[in-house]
Amino acid sequence: MATRASFLLITLILIESYAGAGDDFAKNRLRELQTRVVKQEFQGDKLRREIVAFAREQVGTPLYAKAIEALSACPAPIDRLDVKAIDDGDFAAAGIDQLVALARSHTRAVAHVAFSFDGDLMASASWDNTVDIYKLGGKAPNSLATLDASPSGISFSPDGKQLGTGCADTQTIVWDLTGDKPKQQHKLSGHFNRPFALAFAPKGKMLASGCFEPLLRVFKLDDLTPEVFAVVTKESTAARGVWSLAFSYDAKHLIGGSHFGKETLRVWDVSGKTLQTRAIAPALARVVVSSPVDPTFAFAGDSPAIQIWTCEKDRIEKIRTLTGHKGEGLPPAVKALAFSPDGKLLASAGQDKHVRLWTVATGVKAREWKHNAEPRALAFSSDGRHLAIGNSDGTLYVVRLQALKIKQD
Repeated sequence: MATRASFLLITLILIESYAGAGDDFAKNRLRELQTRVVKQEFQGDKLRREIVAFAREQVGTPLYAKAIEALSACPAPIDRLDVKAIDDGDFAAAGIDQLVALARSHTRAVAHVAFSFDGDLMASASWDNTVDIYKLGGKAPNSLATLDASPSGISFSPDGKQLGTGCADTQTIVWDLTGDKPKQQHKLSGHFNRPFALAFAPKGKMLASGCFEPLLRVFKLDDLTPEVFAVVTKESTAARGVWSLAFSYDAKHLIGGSHFGKETLRVWDVSGKTLQTRAIAPALARVVVSSPVDPTFAFAGDSPAIQIWTCEKDRIEKIRTLTGHKGEGLPPAVKALAFSPDGKLLASAGQDKHVRLWTVATGVKAREWKHNAEPRALAFSSDGRHLAIGNSDGTLYVVRLQALKIKQD
């Protein structure tokens, strides 16, 4: 029976011919990690953490995708989630066979959900003005802390040591997660309204936050004192308010979607010393996400259609449109989007109470779930085998897309 490990063995043989695979040291290090995965040297958690560290070093390079492939074959804390820990009545009410965890920490709708890249933590933000942080590694998510916050976006730093959240006023808070309990590390000012969009860059320590006015602020967190890298305010465009933000896979572009306006898709170049606006075709975007492995991004506006575009150096243009969701009320019809860590799948949550998985390369629907409540938030775990779904009734689901296959002696 073919397994991810056997597929990695084929990848290992082909790695030398992989175009632009980086320097010899990195390639040799990847081969070593892949070999250990094939041999399933999974005692303890050492190998997985080594692959996580290697992947962070290779963000924006072709080796990153290969590291993610190796990571997907490793046991992770989230694999210990056990469906038997879910109340029988709750499981039956959810009606999802692949469900392995259910949390009821919020009293109102879940607005955002996120996993730390190291696989240790999961977080959710809600319209009840709290952010819950969960420790993974047991049969059910273990509540680590509940923070006074807002339904703003949440974002883990690439190393999992920080979490960005909104708060009850107009500031953005960066929490230190290295201790037993989260500690406030930075309180970033400058907005005149509550920040509704937050995004850490996939490499480095750059945090973007957006609200209505000013539209956008980008902070560098390299030093003890945060530095304002860029500010965008009161633009001439008809768009108003940053509702969603996503950095490109190589951290060279920042993509934004606005809450109001007709031409709301925005792309900024953040690779230089200043922030530059990129000229693009007019498009309506409320929610935006970016592929972790290539210059692909996806967005949705008011309609049920999902757009997939490319954001390469010389061109920003549409690749295809995904259709299938239905709009049954006030827009937007698509509430959330999420790319899998390998960039091969796109998850979408609709006002029609469906969660869909799409194959990015073809646009074909791969899987679908019908919910009782409206799904509002989505996030893939870094192993790519689990999907978190935040719902309008305050519940948080974790779905196991694929069980880990370990060879038996």
